[in-house]
Amino acid sequence: MASDPGFTDGRAYSFRLERNLAVIFALLAALLSGLMTGYWLWVLEPALRDDAESRARALAQAQARGIELLLGRGLPPDSLLNALKTRLDAILLLRESESGQPLTNRIRLELDPETTQLPLDALPLERGRGGCSGCFVTEVPLYHPQEYRLMGVATFHANARSLEALLTDVRSTLFWTGGAILILIAMAWVGVIWLLRRLSESESNLSAVLDVAPFPILLLEAQAPKIRRANRAAVRYLDLAADGAGRLGSRVWEALLNDGLPSGEDEQREVQLEMADGQSSWAMVSVAPVNFSGATHPLISLVDVSELKLIQQRLHQAANTDGLTKSYNRRYLFARLAEEIERADREGSTLSVILFDLDHFKSINDTFGHAVGDMVLERSAAIMRQRIRGTDVCGRYGGEEFLVILPSASKATALELAERIRAGIKAEPWPQPGLQVSISGGVAEHTGAELDHLLEAADRNLYRAKNTGRDRIVV
Repeated sequence: MASDPGFTDGRAYSFRLERNLAVIFALLAALLSGLMTGYWLWVLEPALRDDAESRARALAQAQARGIELLLGRGLPPDSLLNALKTRLDAILLLRESESGQPLTNRIRLELDPETTQLPLDALPLERGRGGCSGCFVTEVPLYHPQEYRLMGVATFHANARSLEALLTDVRSTLFWTGGAILILIAMAWVGVIWLLRRLSESESNLSAVLDVAPFPILLLEAQAPKIRRANRAAVRYLDLAADGAGRLGSRVWEALLNDGLPSGEDEQREVQLEMADGQSSWAMVSVAPVNFSGATHPLISLVDVSELKLIQQRLHQAANTDGLTKSYNRRYLFARLAEEIERADREGSTLSVILFDLDHFKSINDTFGHAVGDMVLERSAAIMRQRIRGTDVCGRYGGEEFLVILPSASKATALELAERIRAGIKAEPWPQPGLQVSISGGVAEHTGAELDHLLEAADRNLYRAKNTGRDRIVV
């Protein structure tokens, strides 16, 4: 950088510069601390808890299906009671592969004695440990598998110790990472102050102070957003070069100016930049005024937060995506469907949903193994994603069920799309000899009712499709 003898203004200027740098570093430390703390409290921890609770509900619903099958077999009361106890004990034996902790701590069955003909003294039926502090409690209604009448309620107490251990590990990692960042910021600030107090009031010494800063810093002209000085980090980061008049500039800097700089010292702005190598980078931009040559100049600082943005994007994707099928999970589907219902009511547009269920999926698992079952789920989800429209959303609703949300689509449009998906899955070639996969679906159109009623309508049509031969779509 070229030397400018008017850059310093004696001891008063040095003191003001120290103060302004202290403000910048303090704002940076507070910003990073606030970002990490806020992200943990309001995004990451709730997302992890919601995901764990969603998995616990999905597991409880899957386990409840087995209990419903027992209730629908028409066993004598004594045999039914023994079979239920055996089923509950088998569920309680399921453990996590890594920690060895039981997946379910306690199960309680409250059954209708009239429909089950079980003795009153045997109800409610409870198995497992009595105390379950912090467990995820899921109540699942039990229906007769053929007659579809309510026979009772199963209450599952899922173990939450693995979640607490995960939260502790993540919290500890964030704490130490944040502490290390704050220490680095404090060390950088102390280093700058140490240099300022030992350097003379000449421009060359001030340039050295700016150049040791680990992040880009630019001093602008007082009346126009032109670069007067830039440290080495800024030259590298923004790919700055001098023009014929000796003024620094670059395409990246012009793009930053077009996006707009923060208007005051209390404002920070997060911007996305296209760097000289074509890569995209995120930076936190802040502004502080400094006195130079009798005028107030903007001092711009940039902090690269690309890695933090990448972590945020990955965490967001993990919280909203099913790990097996790479489609949206149940949590995201419910949130998105609520948004689409609100939009449809506001704009007066149509909205339809399709609820799919793979036919005989349990038989596929039992015959070909769970690895093949997982492959069927993955490829079925991929076929759905290939055939839906750009505005549609599909995801795993639970188990072998999938939900497709179709904004601005009537029942006829939804039926046409559902048939294409059904035909695509049925025509899909499978490497396993004898493996045939088909899917059934229920279509429902939003008529102004609430979210639950729309899903119930689709579920009823899916139930009709299952009961009328499967491999079909019912509207």
